[in-house]
Amino acid sequence: MKIKYSEAFYSIQGEGRWVGTPSVFLRMFGCNFECRGFGQGRDKSKWLPKKYMPHVTDPNRMNYKSYHDLPVPEIGCDTSASWSHLYKHIATNEENSVIAEKLLNLTPHKNWDGIHLILTGGEPMLWQKQLPDLLSQEEFAGLEHITIETNATQKLTPFFKNFLDAYKIHITWSCSPKLGISGEDWKDAIKPEVVQEYNRVRNSELYLKFVVQDNKDIKEVKTAQHAYGLNAPVYLMPCGGTVEGLEFTEKDVAELALKYGYRFSPRLHVHLFGNAWGT
Repeated sequence: MKIKYSEAFYSIQGEGRWVGTPSVFLRMFGCNFECRGFGQGRDKSKWLPKKYMPHVTDPNRMNYKSYHDLPVPEIGCDTSASWSHLYKHIATNEENSVIAEKLLNLTPHKNWDGIHLILTGGEPMLWQKQLPDLLSQEEFAGLEHITIETNATQKLTPFFKNFLDAYKIHITWSCSPKLGISGEDWKDAIKPEVVQEYNRVRNSELYLKFVVQDNKDIKEVKTAQHAYGLNAPVYLMPCGGTVEGLEFTEKDVAELALKYGYRFSPRLHVHLFGNAWGT
């Protein structure tokens, strides 16, 4: 089996429950959302149309040879090139055995001692058919922890659920449902039955992580939290894909977390590396 991915890299986890943990990331290609609203404010009449979004109008788009050459857009999804068909020419499509070997070789000592594996995207749950084969490769012997970073809209297939229930490695579901500020519709983004199903997977834990800008987003957070009906940790993460963008939201979101009793998630990789690809 093959998986198409945009990048594989070794870095620290910059968000959520395991922030600061040394991790190998596999950023899988493709997503069911675009999240055009991030960084564009609340007045949708002023949003750029899809055809004028930065990842579409980039004049150098066809000249890039690697994701490491790409800029990170200041508006919209900060990993838009990991799902847009306009960038599929620089994505990698490889056999799972080759990917597994590459991921192992990214670890500092060629073993998984103390290292987490992060499946991210895009939307990694679009690859449920291929993931059991990938995760069964012998290169993952010794791996103890996987985080799946998902927008929490993709229902578990029976095949993948059975695989995970029998899996010996601990799974963290990092669920990041999209609020109105993302530009996605509530009915498409908030899927309580999907998250509840993830939460029932054996040997797993789950948390919710909402990207917010200000106090106006808290009502949506509370409504979504009630809809999910889970006693799961809730993180607020500031909107902003660049250091400059975070300067406008980070402190305010931290204060909101304190006010309402939520956990705060930084975007540590942005501060350390400028949210460059491969970080």
